[in-house]
Amino acid sequence: MTRRIIGILIIIFGLSILLGDLVIKIALALVLIYLGIRILSGPHGRRSSDSDPSPQTASADYLNEVVIFGPLDKTIKSDKFMGGKIVVIFGGGDLDLSQVKTSEASIDLELVAVFGGARLIVPKNWKVNSQGTAVLGTYNNHAQGTDTQTTLNISGSAVLASIEIVN
Repeated sequence: MTRRIIGILIIIFGLSILLGDLVIKIALALVLIYLGIRILSGPHGRRSSDSDPSPQTASADYLNEVVIFGPLDKTIKSDKFMGGKIVVIFGGGDLDLSQVKTSEASIDLELVAVFGGARLIVPKNWKVNSQGTAVLGTYNNHAQGTDTQTTLNISGSAVLASIEIVN
C-alpha cells in the first residue's frame, strides 16, 4: 500500500510540473475525499469483510463494480454470465472470470481504469475482442481463446493506468 501511495504522489508531482497548480489542487481534493471515505468506513478504513487479504469470491450474472482507492481482487462464479461494467480509480487488482459460464454468443464488458490497473482473467476457451484505448497507459489483450460459441467484447480505457487481459 505504501508503494502505491508513493507512486501516486510521484505521478501527481510530475503532472503538476507539466500542467501547473491545477493538478496539485485536484490531488489535494482527492486526498481529502479519500481520507473522508476512510474515516466514514470505520477504524483504519477497513470493513470487516476487507480484513482477509485473499481475493473475494462472488456470484454475479452481471457486473457493476466501482473501485476507488481500493483493491479489485475478486473471483466471479456464474452459470449465466452476461457482462457488465468495471471502473477502477486509484486502485487495482485482478478480476477473475475464468470460472464463469454462459449460454450467450456475445458478451459485452466495459473496463475503465484511471490512475491504477486491472488484470482481467477470462475463460481459456472464449474468443476476446478488445476495443480498449490507452491514454498515457497500456491496454493489452493477451487472451488466446479458440471457442467461436462465446465472444467477449471488451471496451473501455486506461488513463494513466494499465489494463491487461489474459486467460
